Amino acid sequence: MANPYLRDWRLTDVIAAIALMGIYPYASLKWEEWASRLGAPRSADNWRTVFYEHPEFFRLSDEEAEWASLRLRYGFDRTYSVSQRRELSFNELQTVTANPEDYKDLTRKPLTLEQIDALANIAIELHARAIAQAGERRWLTPLLFALLGTVLGAVLQAALK
Repeated sequence: MANPYLRDWRLTDVIAAIALMGIYPYASLKWEEWASRLGAPRSADNWRTVFYEHPEFFRLSDEEAEWASLRLRYGFDRTYSVSQRRELSFNELQTVTANPEDYKDLTRKPLTLEQIDALANIAIELHARAIAQAGERRWLTPLLFALLGTVLGAVLQAALK
């Protein structure tokens, strides 16, 4: 399978998704809802494909893969109140978790700009490595065909004798 970072516009799509998903108040949305916020991806038919091909950054829910989130955000506890736009204290969480209606307001905290920058830099580095790796393979192909031709030539020459 070809490296997804080598697709045209893939790095742009990945960084756009990281940036929006990192700062959006809700940590998870259905992938179609992310699409309405991000617009159409340029490197794939839909955002689900982009999310699926980059598990290093994105998490799709298990069964139908409808819900998508950033892996880093998913690692945080649900301590962020969307209505209050802030992380709740331990004591505040104790009262919220006791009420199921209030608990629906909790999500995982948005990322800091430094965290988003770090993820974008990782994507850029992975993209650069994919390009370098593809470049390394380019010189290998003619060499392998030449070697294969030599071996086949020797086998045919031996068979004809």
